Amino acid sequence: MKQRLGRTLAWLVTTGLLAYLFWKIPMSQMLAALRGAAGWTAPVLAVLVLVIYVADSLAMWKTFGWFVTPLAFGEVLVIRGATYVLALVNYALGQGAIVYFVNRSRGVPIIRGSAAVLLIMGINVLLLLFLTTAGVASGADTVPALKTVLKVGYAGLAVYMVAVIAKPRWLTRRPLFDVLLTAGVSGYLKALVVRVPHVMSLVVFSYASLHAFHVDVPFMQAVMCLPVAFLVAPISVQGLGTTQAAMVFFFARYAPPGDRSSQEAAVFAASLAGQAIAIVVQLSLSLVCVRSQIARDLKQVPATS
Repeated sequence: MKQRLGRTLAWLVTTGLLAYLFWKIPMSQMLAALRGAAGWTAPVLAVLVLVIYVADSLAMWKTFGWFVTPLAFGEVLVIRGATYVLALVNYALGQGAIVYFVNRSRGVPIIRGSAAVLLIMGINVLLLLFLTTAGVASGADTVPALKTVLKVGYAGLAVYMVAVIAKPRWLTRRPLFDVLLTAGVSGYLKALVVRVPHVMSLVVFSYASLHAFHVDVPFMQAVMCLPVAFLVAPISVQGLGTTQAAMVFFFARYAPPGDRSSQEAAVFAASLAGQAIAIVVQLSLSLVCVRSQIARDLKQVPATS
């Protein structure tokens, strides 16, 4: 029931925000922005999607190797690629597929693998918080609401660190929090470092898509604001609607001079085009990976836990 309600709410958010943006921004201006995109848009963004894929797989490979069980990098590449269809629906669902893989192929309990996924998700949020902080510290043009977001984020981090240090019994009794509570400072630092290429490649991808549509946002401004767009993305289906609304809010003023709606159209078109290219590349990767020997063999491995 809760899952069905969550999916329904996500679709409502997606359709509501997209309907609002299409109502607010004239279609003629959207089409004009699409026609005016740089000629390098599709090939460059497609290559960046592949960079994101490799960087994400690398971080998962190292994190699971440290906290769950050693894996071959080729295995992670194939499984991550094969599950992009699931990740298009929900990023955590795609991450969960590797939990299933290590359970089937290595006999690792599902709960242990799920604990590692929680660590990965927490590291993602932590890194996005640090990036926004770096953008503010660089002197980028700060949106007042970002300071509130940072205060809330660091307050949450402080509470979390207290829990990690104190290790309250009601948490330690739950196996799901085992990795989170036992990783230690060095473990968190390692997981953070290997996740940097993935998150930065996401930033570069969005930055490049904006510049392909002549939205000349400064790089540190993008570093400061894009983490917020990434954080709100899971609220909707595949980030549609929430991502576009956040990017229009933060970056429309950097679009070519004109009326407000034409500037918003440039950012809206950039975000939609970038996401469409990413989906096409990711689906192509899935089609290749699901036909691999590793993916076929996985179906034949009996569950051991």
